[in-house]
Amino acid sequence: MKATMKRLCAILISVLLIVVSAPSYAYEDTFVKFLVNGNKVDFPYSPFVRDGITYVDAKTLSKALGLEYKTFDDHHSITISNKRTSVCFVPDEQFATVSDITGQSDKEFYFKLLTAPCLYANGSYIVSARDISNIFGYSLGFDVNAQTVYFGFAPQMISQATRDAVAAKSYYFQNQAEFNLPSSGSGYCWVCSYAMVLSNLTGTRITPNDIAAINLTKTSSGAYCYHSEIAAAYNIKFAPALSPSSPYYAGRDSVSGGTYIQNPDKSDAVVREALKEALALHPEGVMVRYAGYPHTMVAVAAENGIILFNDPAPTSSNYSDTGSYQGVPFIQTCVAKKGFVLSDITFIQAID
Repeated sequence: MKATMKRLCAILISVLLIVVSAPSYAYEDTFVKFLVNGNKVDFPYSPFVRDGITYVDAKTLSKALGLEYKTFDDHHSITISNKRTSVCFVPDEQFATVSDITGQSDKEFYFKLLTAPCLYANGSYIVSARDISNIFGYSLGFDVNAQTVYFGFAPQMISQATRDAVAAKSYYFQNQAEFNLPSSGSGYCWVCSYAMVLSNLTGTRITPNDIAAINLTKTSSGAYCYHSEIAAAYNIKFAPALSPSSPYYAGRDSVSGGTYIQNPDKSDAVVREALKEALALHPEGVMVRYAGYPHTMVAVAAENGIILFNDPAPTSSNYSDTGSYQGVPFIQTCVAKKGFVLSDITFIQAID
């Protein structure tokens, strides 16, 4: 009898050890495939869905997105950061602390209500994928049939109809051999962007050389855009890229006619919504401008939370017959590759 009891106790202890050592979600959740920007990522624990919420290992997801990840053992917390925003998660807390690390926001920090508290299991912090997407402005999609979560950009999230519409729009790039712009097109991003939008709007092929020629009537540099002269040459006018009643509207630039975005917290998600509104008003495309990095490109489509751009950036210092940035999501643009984010956009420029 004693031997039997010992065996039962040993079995019970073994079972308890297995349960304690395993992640708390191991036997009660639906495991799913999880792609980050279209790529398979190896997670220490498979991402899983619980009560309609997708959970994922925070460290692995951060690394896949190029975000900075830190753990603070003394406080039993983690932070995830890009160059603008840092968010602190504490296990079992319903709120996260989101901080502006640039000093530019009206709020030094604020408390973000989470879709689900952070979990902690076997030294790993598990967070809601929805919370990461909301805070850092990534898109999130779920294919029920394939049991696959798409985080960030995935080709499957763009329909063939949208691809065809983007392909039908004009695309020019700075070092395009056909136009032989000076210095392989260095500095001609705005010229190329004007040519793209005007061609789409008028239905007539207007080239970067045509825009540069207008600028050359005012200066020796064809790359320096004279906005009012360009508008007059094609009998167009600058229009609000957003309705003045939009929550994202923050006024107009007096020189280029661009529309500033109301975005005090420097949120990528806000810029994404503003661009969706702008494209609904101006399906021919809208130009976007960066102050911190003097570059212009054209937003041409929006679908499933993803904005597609025609980026005129060159891919080499030589003239080329092939561009690489037609109809690409933001993460594949030249500005993203240099470390900038959507919320670095200064204004949206639209024409009628």
